[in-house]
Amino acid sequence: MSRRWGWAFLALVLLTVGIVAGWSMEWNGLISSDQADEHKPLIKVEIHFSDGSMLVGYVKELGVSKEGTVYVGGSSTNYLYDAGGHVIGVFNYSHVSYMKVIK
Repeated sequence: MSRRWGWAFLALVLLTVGIVAGWSMEWNGLISSDQADEHKPLIKVEIHFSDGSMLVGYVKELGVSKEGTVYVGGSSTNYLYDAGGHVIGVFNYSHVSYMKVIK
């Protein structure tokens, strides 16, 4: 019986530490589906990089999207899509000079 209380006490301590440390949980994301994001229209853009190179493709947002990642130190990645919505590449926003929307 004491082993059971030990596990319960450990779970309570971890929960308390999480609350005190400020863990935040987005409960809406667990309940609702991301189907609205899947049907979001893609934006055709020219991405101009700081080294002078340029890519043409589609993005879901002009900023870092939900699917993108921001790493410690400032670098970030975001997906580049083709017209059909298939991922064709990843780019780092820290090297982007500007993005031009193409109509």
